[in-house]
Amino acid sequence: MKIFVTFAGDLTGQLTTPGGVVHVIEVCRNIHILGHEVTLFVPNYGSYPENVPFRIVYVPILQKRYLETISFAINLLLWLVIYIMKEGCDLIYENDVTYSLGGILCSKILFKKHFMNVHGFSPDEMEMGGHSWLRVKIVELSQRVNYGLSDGLFCVTPYIVEKVHRHYKVPKSKMVFIFNGVNEELCRPLNRKEVFDTLKLSREKCYVGFIGYLYPWSGLETLIDAASRVVQVITNMNFVIVGHGTWGAHLKQITLKHRVQDYFIFTDYQPWRMIPLYCNAFDVGVTPYVGQKGVGRYRSSMKTLEYLASGTPVIITHAEGVSDIVEKSGCGIVIPPDDPDAFADAIIEMIRDSKRRKKMGEIGRQLVLDNYTWKHTAKHMMDFVNKKMKKSL
Repeated sequence: MKIFVTFAGDLTGQLTTPGGVVHVIEVCRNIHILGHEVTLFVPNYGSYPENVPFRIVYVPILQKRYLETISFAINLLLWLVIYIMKEGCDLIYENDVTYSLGGILCSKILFKKHFMNVHGFSPDEMEMGGHSWLRVKIVELSQRVNYGLSDGLFCVTPYIVEKVHRHYKVPKSKMVFIFNGVNEELCRPLNRKEVFDTLKLSREKCYVGFIGYLYPWSGLETLIDAASRVVQVITNMNFVIVGHGTWGAHLKQITLKHRVQDYFIFTDYQPWRMIPLYCNAFDVGVTPYVGQKGVGRYRSSMKTLEYLASGTPVIITHAEGVSDIVEKSGCGIVIPPDDPDAFADAIIEMIRDSKRRKKMGEIGRQLVLDNYTWKHTAKHMMDFVNKKMKKSL
């Protein structure tokens, strides 16, 4: 099958969440491994720095505020039409589209099947991020059109299926819940001595770590509050925040307020090749989504799967999806959101019991190998595509 994939982000990872880049690259790579011909269309912010087994087409854009989005939406439609007229394709798969209608319009004009990923519920997330009412409504309109006309939606948590169904009236039969995945060959248990030497971390410390783009719903304020309680009991601690974002500049000030600034390490942006090292350095990986608007229920947390694939146990706030598999498998501890006392208790409990951490890490690694690699994700996606395309014949 010949598949044209679209992605609206920056493949260099500087202007887009690194997780979004990992998602589209790994999905394309694994769909290619399944025997399909994949072409990825992206805005030309810069080239992807690694070799990949599929073709990438860089769509020209005007790199000025607001014009980037508009120019990509227009040019994507033109590029898709040109490439389909010249080469043909069997379906258009859109990995991450917030504003653009180019893919869905092209699919209708040229009678091609159309599928989309739904990574969250943008209106709620944008409101939390402080976006204007007008911008939220524009995104809502774009999603209403895209979701309504698409042949199928890949939703990364079960709650997204329910939310899209209720808000946009999309039939559940047109949606499928498919977990995100993890590259189990890159995220794997490593020699910790070598990891600490590479990262220049002390082997005398215990490390609790967070990896991810910094969002208002990341829950890092709660982590800092919990840390102030933890260090009163366990002093040889460091809390490591690996990530960057347009939000989060105030976090260092919060550590000062709680007098834990000496216990925190902020690494800022790190290339993805460093992520497996940090996952292995952590004694515990954390995913502390906030409870506001239930945003955690929209997240199929790739960071949590990366911790687990590396053999690192996790502490995660309750959110349908990944927290369910953590709770059922016993590879970590699930806590209520926005509860620094429960968070601190869980950290202390985990740090004090190295045997339990080791056992949880082993369970988590095997859980990923059996169910949650990108190979699993790609296969589930293509099974759904084939099912929908057979029904339409």
